[in-house]
Amino acid sequence: MEPIISVRNLKKHFTVGEGTLKAVDGLDFDIYPGETFGLVGESGCGKTTAGRTLIRLYEPTDGKVIFNDQDIYTLSQRDMQEVRRNFQMIFQDPYASLNPRMTVEEIISEPLEIHKIYKNKKEQSKRVVELLELVGLNEEHAMRFPHEFSGGQRQRIGVARSLALNPEFIVCDEPISALDVSIQAQVVTLLKDLQEQLGLTYLFIAHDLSMVRYISDRVGVMYLGHMMELAESENLYNNPIHPYTRALLSSIPIPDPKKQRERQRIVLEGDVPSPIDPPEACRFVDRCPYAIEICHKKVPEFREVKPKHYAACHRALEV
Repeated sequence: MEPIISVRNLKKHFTVGEGTLKAVDGLDFDIYPGETFGLVGESGCGKTTAGRTLIRLYEPTDGKVIFNDQDIYTLSQRDMQEVRRNFQMIFQDPYASLNPRMTVEEIISEPLEIHKIYKNKKEQSKRVVELLELVGLNEEHAMRFPHEFSGGQRQRIGVARSLALNPEFIVCDEPISALDVSIQAQVVTLLKDLQEQLGLTYLFIAHDLSMVRYISDRVGVMYLGHMMELAESENLYNNPIHPYTRALLSSIPIPDPKKQRERQRIVLEGDVPSPIDPPEACRFVDRCPYAIEICHKKVPEFREVKPKHYAACHRALEV
């Protein structure tokens, strides 16, 4: 199967004072039609920046994103508008991503108006009702304002807005992190149902490692702007290769008190280096218990260590 999106050497740097913050610094991965690609890592590792740069909400510093056999970074803003119909985003905070001065109908119909999808208001309003029903809301919600809804309902409105233009690909930027635990499961179930119903492809960015395992087909692990490991979900969680991935997964609580007490927790020493002045070799070298001389001198190649299992570690096959 050909990938729907190919990301090559994706970089996004920001100028901070006299320095350069390397938020995303050379990502390579593919996303295939109909799959959910999970992206995990600590806060500040560059997950959200990667998602926003991928769909050109941020202009990239370097790299390529191939969609439908064309590099979208070479397109003019006018040509990009057509591509944007296939790229949408569900934002992290449903309280901040919806305009409080607009009704739900105005919020959902805004992309329809920008792209001039319908010729009259009646057809447009009908489409808004269809979208609301698709996400578990109803027609009477259309004339209400965002403050009249709960957090879970607001996120459903955000999902409805992302579906307005019938996109092929949606970036889900931590769509459940601001919601109660009981509501998180409902929203994730909704996303899975919509994916099956509409044939959607997701980039799912999250902190919750258990939820990422549940929803994702493949998972990439980021650290300081670099991809550390990438594999099919069950393979990565059951057989992690990279020392950072192992430490990250050891932090997931087990709902069995006896097993939780007996398990070996991997506690990393030291702090995450600044992305303004990261290590010139392996980004993880200062916290890695397996680091040797070459780890301090050379950036490890992101390579296929096992079939369909990639890692950026000089000692991947040893440890």
